[in-house]
Amino acid sequence: MNIAIIDDHELIRVGVAGVLHDTPHTITISASSAEELFAALEKSTPCDMLLLDILMPGTNGFEVAKRMRTEYPDIKIIVLSVDTKEYVITQLMAIGIDGFISKNGPLEEIRLAIDSVAEEVPFYGRDIAVLVRDIADAKLNKRASALLTKRELEIIEACCAGKLGKEIADEFHISLRAVNSHKTNIFNKLGLSSSVEMVRFALEHGII
Repeated sequence: MNIAIIDDHELIRVGVAGVLHDTPHTITISASSAEELFAALEKSTPCDMLLLDILMPGTNGFEVAKRMRTEYPDIKIIVLSVDTKEYVITQLMAIGIDGFISKNGPLEEIRLAIDSVAEEVPFYGRDIAVLVRDIADAKLNKRASALLTKRELEIIEACCAGKLGKEIADEFHISLRAVNSHKTNIFNKLGLSSSVEMVRFALEHGII
């Protein structure tokens, strides 16, 4: 996995590179600003995933995320930030990020987030997952809920909590194939195409 990181603190960029040094992931872009990031991308520097800080001088992370979704929609985005306020998470979810971890969280969450998102499964750090679940719980859309079975609602709730497919299968004592089948049914019922869209839909419409 070719990874870009944008953070105005060199210590963070070096630290993340250190965490990933014995993994199959490679830091191909290490940028301190949006200008550096997009200059590298315009030169076709390999990039499959972006680790994105939000609070930066100049162009902030929100604007970077919006531009990435427009110009580089296939690149996964994981936000790495100290700002975990509800409105921040809600706004980023609306943009379409694939994961969010707090800089105050354990280092191993960086690896877990990258591995999870690489497999098309949204990832939220322990603290973030609680907020994501609370946001979803606070927004009720009974019309959408009526379309889904109890188990499908449970699958969505588990995904909003940042759980991976195998974890969900173990929790409900079903096979991973069954979990994926439930997800496919959810996508079809709600007109979605991915787990990222499913979690975003849950946040925007509250179907738990």
